[in-house]
Amino acid sequence: MSSATGVDFADWQAIRELTATYNRCFDNADATEWAGTFLESGRLEVAGEGVTYTGHTELGQFCRSRGWGILHMTLDPEVTVDGDRAEQRCNLLMFRRYPTQEQPTLMATGRYTDNLVRTPDGWRFGSRVVQLDTRLGASKEQSR
Repeated sequence: MSSATGVDFADWQAIRELTATYNRCFDNADATEWAGTFLESGRLEVAGEGVTYTGHTELGQFCRSRGWGILHMTLDPEVTVDGDRAEQRCNLLMFRRYPTQEQPTLMATGRYTDNLVRTPDGWRFGSRVVQLDTRLGASKEQSR
């Protein structure tokens, strides 16, 4: 079954499930599983900040360094598939969670631009580039 954009629904669903796994694993500080959503040579880049993590080891260390307390929500996915390669763009809402279960606070908004590769184990991120908007609560000096 294909969508109006010509993307096979099974591919679209698998890419969205990969994105959900990425979100859940990062938010739960499950570094091994989170890094596993990427190819071994996969890369996460924070655009405009000169920050890039490449490979499962660096990605896992980054995830571990953040620990528990973030909640990712990705919305409005646009997915295109060309054979065993795909691109996804989606919006991001990032919240701060608290162990005391007080109300989460919105930390940042932004967008992901993803390149994905179909592997024998399913879709994996080749690269994810996150472009964060001005972080909420940051002063004008901090956001420059």
